[in-house]
Amino acid sequence: MILLYIFLGAIFGSFLNVLIHRMPLNKSIILPSSYCPKCKESIKWYNNIPIISYLLLKGKSSCCNNSISVRYPIVELLSSLLWVWSYFYLNTYHYQILFLIISSCLVVIFFTDYNHFFIPIELNFIIFLSVLLHFLVIDTNNMQYHFFSMAVLSIYFLVLLLLSSYLLKKETMGYGDIILIAVTTFWVGLIDGMIIIFFASIFSIIHWLVLKIITKDENIILPFGSTISLGAILLFVLKHTFKIETNLF
Repeated sequence: MILLYIFLGAIFGSFLNVLIHRMPLNKSIILPSSYCPKCKESIKWYNNIPIISYLLLKGKSSCCNNSISVRYPIVELLSSLLWVWSYFYLNTYHYQILFLIISSCLVVIFFTDYNHFFIPIELNFIIFLSVLLHFLVIDTNNMQYHFFSMAVLSIYFLVLLLLSSYLLKKETMGYGDIILIAVTTFWVGLIDGMIIIFFASIFSIIHWLVLKIITKDENIILPFGSTISLGAILLFVLKHTFKIETNLF
């Protein structure tokens, strides 16, 4: 069974790479089939095996010999690891499915926001609908609290965005970040939502310091959606791995 999870995770990771590449470009995620982003030639199936093909090709495309982004095997490996983790630490299939849907969306958001400052609204919508369906079918007792949690944090950050943007005369946070905060808080609840934002802020500060040292740029723009996504996955995984209880309600 564990081999099946490894295989399916890697295959699904390959699909996540398609989303990461095509969604910011507003291209179809179905057609055409996988192609080289450099020369646009279709990729043969045997050169498109997750992780393995990258290693066999030594990171070079077979059609034009250009370098293949290391992001591709990283996403495939990460997806496989998330699938394997869910197998060991989430006891039921519906919890596994919910986590894999949400974490996959967050992985895509991490890379699209990091590379393009773009958070696909469709993925936020999928996260929200998946969590809502979970509460309607499995966990109806907690749905009201999670709606309350989502409303509190999203309204707080919306007001903060409007005030800070008005005072500083520039946009301090994207509306996509607010929506992402809302749906992740709907998933994990108020306390965990605040913890995610705290760690996302720490990650952003570290990122800013690194970029400041490297580039000396005075106008650094940070992908807050990336750090929110990272914080949400890390918090959920750490909580369920080490049986940490954070919610007070």
